[in-house]
Amino acid sequence: MFRRLTPVQVAIDLVVACVFALVVAGLELPASDGMSPVVVILGMTGALALRRLSPGLALAVAWITVAIQLGSGMQAVPSNMAIVCVLYATACYGGTWVKWAGLVSAIGGGVIAATYTTFTLYGGTSPFSIGSMPQVVFTSLVGSIAAIFVFGLSWTVGLLVRTSRAAREEGARRYQAQQERRLAEQAVVVEQERNKIARDMHDVVAHSLAVVIAQADGARYAYRGDADAMDGTLGTIAETARSALGDVRMLLAELRHRQGEGPQPLLTDLDALFDQMRGAGLRLELTRSGPEHPLPVGHQIAVYRILQEALTNALRHGAPDMPVLVDLAWRQGGLTVRVENVSAPAVTREPFGHGIPGMRERANLVGGALTAEATAAGGFVVTAFVPVPQPVSQGEFR
Repeated sequence: MFRRLTPVQVAIDLVVACVFALVVAGLELPASDGMSPVVVILGMTGALALRRLSPGLALAVAWITVAIQLGSGMQAVPSNMAIVCVLYATACYGGTWVKWAGLVSAIGGGVIAATYTTFTLYGGTSPFSIGSMPQVVFTSLVGSIAAIFVFGLSWTVGLLVRTSRAAREEGARRYQAQQERRLAEQAVVVEQERNKIARDMHDVVAHSLAVVIAQADGARYAYRGDADAMDGTLGTIAETARSALGDVRMLLAELRHRQGEGPQPLLTDLDALFDQMRGAGLRLELTRSGPEHPLPVGHQIAVYRILQEALTNALRHGAPDMPVLVDLAWRQGGLTVRVENVSAPAVTREPFGHGIPGMRERANLVGGALTAEATAAGGFVVTAFVPVPQPVSQGEFR
């Protein structure tokens, strides 16, 4: 029933009501007798002071004051102007029922005010006589239209202000919602980027550590009788660790939201990857077929990372004495990569790691596809297809 106002708003309303009371009292009281004018001034002043704090209560006080005014036979006085402000407040600040009660009051009050004033003017000439009745009806009708226009105009202005304020508030809410959605989208992008970096980190660390461990195990036996083999093994370990360190630095630079300085691996680096895996003890058998087609850098990185992850899994989980078959088949639509580990049953027991989901995600990101499944013979095969992007014809822009 009461709206929440700031102390400044309450103080302004009280000051305006006091000034209004002093002005109308100076205009009405010297030319009137009795207590009715005082009651009317106090009632209208109270309605004016309550118009923003409680529009419904202000409307009720105004109606009670008008009833006292009509009952005492008073004519329209300057303090009645407070009714215009009360009707404005019902439309601007009131609830649903108060708002429509203000509209009904504007219409009904206009008719009552015009009719009462008309009969007051014609009271001394017997308004119910046949001769003066048409004049009474006409004057009452014209006065009602004028009063309804004035009261309705104040109510309409209040409704327009209310609608404008609601539109501004709705715009502010939409803006806030857009800001929250933008922040949420940024959070999703950051999370996706972190997942991508986590996959890169997994690829680098898992691959490099697998090579280092395999070389370290080999160095323990090579040291016993072959110093040259020991030197080559330690060189492979150092080179692998140095490369991994560079990749990790690049990933950490991405986490710091800066562009990595190191180059990303491309298809031209595949031979080095194969040599590195062979040096780690993997029996890798490579076949290539078809004419090569140019691939974008992102596609080349995806191919490299998929092969790196698949070969690392083969080194970690496959039988050391069994070959790993790698087939790179170029077709007109793209490149098919197939890595078959003849014996790798342990790979299927890690469904929630970053390895296989990461390879599949990399293939999907470049528009390709990847499958990883166990073979009937107990091995494991990874098959990925990376498409060659087709040039956009001019007709597609029409």
